[in-house]
Amino acid sequence: MPSTHFAGHTAKRAPQQTRGRERVSAILDACATLLANRGATQLTMHGLAKEANTSIGSLYHFFADKQAVLHALGVRHLESIAAITHKLQQVSETTWRELPAEGVIDYLMMPILRYIETHPDFMLMISSGFASGQLRAPELRKDIEHIYDHVLAIRMPTATDVQRGRRVKTLMGMPLGLLQMALENDAFKRELLLEEAPAALAAYLRSIELG
Repeated sequence: MPSTHFAGHTAKRAPQQTRGRERVSAILDACATLLANRGATQLTMHGLAKEANTSIGSLYHFFADKQAVLHALGVRHLESIAAITHKLQQVSETTWRELPAEGVIDYLMMPILRYIETHPDFMLMISSGFASGQLRAPELRKDIEHIYDHVLAIRMPTATDVQRGRRVKTLMGMPLGLLQMALENDAFKRELLLEEAPAALAAYLRSIELG
């Protein structure tokens, strides 16, 4: 499980039975829906119970408070991102070396960008302005940085550690700026994340490789 930081959660024991796990999953699905549609400030335990079609007593059986539900939802998202990262770690050096710039971006970044675009609640949770405290996963972030550094080392073997580190930060930072724009412009959120971001990243990668 990824190490996470999420302000003020109170966890209870995870359910061991299938029925309990399904109920928890339904609660987290309900939390994601309400969070995306109404925001964290309008999220209540009674509203969660109603959306999940469960009793308030059942909800409190699994979660002590709203913040605990948000924490569990965040962990579920980060586990999904960690699974994407694990797949990237299995890509061969030959593949990374031979792909065109667009192919590298498609392998390296598009799975995460697609995940963010299809999970608007996660997009909110990782933004700095999230009302309940930004979701953070420093160890997962380091893993992603390590993969980016690994790929650049393969494709640009003459680059120095300092150059590579700067370029890794740029590759990670560019989508974050577009993510903020997507939060502010819902009408073309999908285009920003799935069209403009990969085009900009591929152009940047080609530029530094030619330079």
